[in-house]
Amino acid sequence: MDLCMVLVHCCSLFLFLHLMKAAYRNGHISAAVEAEGHVAECHTRYYPNYRIHNADLTRMYYAGVPSIIQAARQFYIEAALLELFAATKVFGWMSSMNCARVYNYALAQWHTYMSNNRRAFDATLPQAFDKEFSWHCLVLPHDEQQWTRIDVALNERNKEMEGIGQEAYLHACDLCFIVIGDDPKTKIQAAVCDSNTIRHLCCMVHDCKVLLMTNHHRFCPDHQDLNQQCAVNGCDELHTSGSRTCGNVDHQALEDAYFKPAKALFQLRAQLKRAGITLPLDSVPSASDSGGSNSNSAGEDLEVILDSECDGKLDNGNRHLRARFARATFFGSEAVSAVNEFAKTVFPTAVSTLEFFVFDNNCKLHAHQDTIGDDHFATTGMPVDVFHFNLKHKETDTYCQQHCNPATFPELISGGKWRFNTSICEQTNVWLGGYQAILRDMSVHWYNFYLDEMIKHQNHYVISESERRGHSPWTISMDALFDSD
Repeated sequence: MDLCMVLVHCCSLFLFLHLMKAAYRNGHISAAVEAEGHVAECHTRYYPNYRIHNADLTRMYYAGVPSIIQAARQFYIEAALLELFAATKVFGWMSSMNCARVYNYALAQWHTYMSNNRRAFDATLPQAFDKEFSWHCLVLPHDEQQWTRIDVALNERNKEMEGIGQEAYLHACDLCFIVIGDDPKTKIQAAVCDSNTIRHLCCMVHDCKVLLMTNHHRFCPDHQDLNQQCAVNGCDELHTSGSRTCGNVDHQALEDAYFKPAKALFQLRAQLKRAGITLPLDSVPSASDSGGSNSNSAGEDLEVILDSECDGKLDNGNRHLRARFARATFFGSEAVSAVNEFAKTVFPTAVSTLEFFVFDNNCKLHAHQDTIGDDHFATTGMPVDVFHFNLKHKETDTYCQQHCNPATFPELISGGKWRFNTSICEQTNVWLGGYQAILRDMSVHWYNFYLDEMIKHQNHYVISESERRGHSPWTISMDALFDSD
């Protein structure tokens, strides 16, 4: 790119953004004419957010986040307005459609129009990439629909978010990074781990990770032949014409009962929950909230949450800030072997492991590590959270009592009260449950991207609140946890 071309592009883009900003301040979101520049010598076309090279038909987005973003061919949105939409999603569980409706109803002037469809949010994705990841310029194929051209980049971005990818992974403050003793001083950090059955659609074959062709398919491309089988688990007979079950009378009765209009109250409640109609009352969950689990879920998301100090339970429950900093998807079940590998991905080095790892099935996890000789968490205490230990762990289980009784770890107690709220994941699951209606039709890449973004924005709020309350948030050095060599 020669200097002349750079000046032409920069001047035209500056003029366009200046005009767009003036139009926005007067209530305009849409633009009647699309700004476009073309340089014949290098066969490149320039647009406000990206440039297209005609030779290889690639679309390269400019680095950084502009103040005005092209959301569709002739529609532009100021970045501050998109941040407002993001906040409504984090704290109000609002869909993109409802964000557009709220804007059109409450904020837009009579001559302003905002497209009420998902394409209005597609072009804002590259800005999410530019904020935090290693590439300087996002390059996508141009001769595809926006909905499909972004998939490969989304998959790469989602992989970078796994393990240590979240911004808040290195977060610390006076509440979650506790120093006790005088000589020597000892730090205490704790992670709480739990599962949530809010999930994306996947192949019905247990533990199959091959993606569905569309969300309307029951099986992945590798298992399409199973569509011919009876839908009843364990039955290998072919289904009859016009039915999902075989000729077995009992199986046909099951199908009839499945499609019969539900009349029982518990069935109606289950339908309401699946539809995502009921939402939590507060996006900052309280201790009285509890997240349920669905045993029929095709996959489970496992999250690790860095918890804050527990000063004792108030009358209306504990309300503590917490930074969510890791997640993974489990297909089929929450096996302790998979939890072990996940935990090692989140804490890959000996220095990065915390003093305590709280999990409701730590006794089985600890036994698994002993059996395979895995000493990665040899210096990490592994208590079971107080709620599950009291209700689901037998007093006669000496192994569990010896290794996982939270009362055997005196560092967790201060002044007769627990330092950490070990039920924090259950409360966070209530917040995640508010996204069920939005996530249910998303593909796996969009599902992971959306939740990662919601978690990231919620973490921003949590850390800002921690600073406002005087808890001195800071960032741990990456070199302190991972050897640069």
